[in-house]
Amino acid sequence: MKEAKKREFKPTVETKLTQADSKRVGELAKEDGVTKSEIVRTAVLWYLAHRDELKNEARDTVIAESINGMTNRICAMLARQGRLVATMFELTYSSMSQTDEGKEAFQSALTAAKQKMAKSVEKDEKDLVAAMKRTVKAQ
Repeated sequence: MKEAKKREFKPTVETKLTQADSKRVGELAKEDGVTKSEIVRTAVLWYLAHRDELKNEARDTVIAESINGMTNRICAMLARQGRLVATMFELTYSSMSQTDEGKEAFQSALTAAKQKMAKSVEKDEKDLVAAMKRTVKAQ
């Protein structure tokens, strides 16, 4: 005795569309060579698969804007600092470069400053990374 195949029950979902939207669905179905039901089914399944991405889109936009704002502030700060440092550098060098001892003292100070700045930058980078992580988690 052959076992009869059981038909899989597929619930029906009904909706109403405007005439314009219904016409668009019909045109898509004709263009793709499928039924209007298949177009609607595909659209619903796509939405279900991408719903979380759509929900998180606003949050992701806020995070991107926060990062962009931080980047702009950091760049502006670096530009200001660069101008100030360059001014001090030029003033110091112009007054110290008159003698060999002055040039040597300037070079020694420059080397020491570079070493100290390297350590400071590492700490600043770590602090910035921590701040960015807090911003991302807060969103």
